[in-house]
Amino acid sequence: MIIDFVKKNPFFQNLISSLYSRVPAMVEHNLGKYLALKKALYLTGLEKLEGDYLEFGVFTGSSFVFSVKANRRLHLIHDSSKTRFFGFDSFSGFGNVTTDDKHPFYQDGTFTVDAQKVIANIHKQTRGTEVTIVPGYFEDTLTKKSAQDYGIKKARVVFIDCDLLEPSLLALEFVRPLLQKGTVLQMDDYYSYKGDPKLGVQGAFAEFNRRHPEFVWRRVYDYGFGGIGMILGQVGND
Repeated sequence: MIIDFVKKNPFFQNLISSLYSRVPAMVEHNLGKYLALKKALYLTGLEKLEGDYLEFGVFTGSSFVFSVKANRRLHLIHDSSKTRFFGFDSFSGFGNVTTDDKHPFYQDGTFTVDAQKVIANIHKQTRGTEVTIVPGYFEDTLTKKSAQDYGIKKARVVFIDCDLLEPSLLALEFVRPLLQKGTVLQMDDYYSYKGDPKLGVQGAFAEFNRRHPEFVWRRVYDYGFGGIGMILGQVGND
């Protein structure tokens, strides 16, 4: 039996654990994130849910490009051409960080990238799909404009990768009119800030639900090192 073999040959256990421990945590988390986004697109595609994909916190564009490509592969269950993809990011870091949002890793310069280079690569990798990248701080792109100003009517999948409470809450409020039964909301780094339910992305989601109790969410998956996926199961008394 395999259990007897394992007991008598610790070499194989040591080899596997040694190799696996060498996989960088960030790489493992990102692989989980890709699989989770594919789940979100599959779940909504299976239901023929209309609406667009919105990502807040594009950074280098890897998850955004992956989502476009993964969605194309779902053509047998969903007309992928009907989904447009919108990405929002300052590409210049967080800007002014509030006292509550201060964190040892989420620093302003950590997520500063060459916007021109990132946007050019996204368009190159997603040719044939309607893609809109909106650069700028959320205080300008999400509060001074509405989703309707961008021509967005419904959300199919929303991915929030903003790390901090304030930008995450701005993103949630921005998509509020777009939410519908079946929308999947994926949130990265949900358990940051030592798991404090009042801080970070988790704090933003809690505050959003306090303001809008008409939305009833169901947790559908966890991924990576602290990401979660929620599906909107009920809106009001529907």
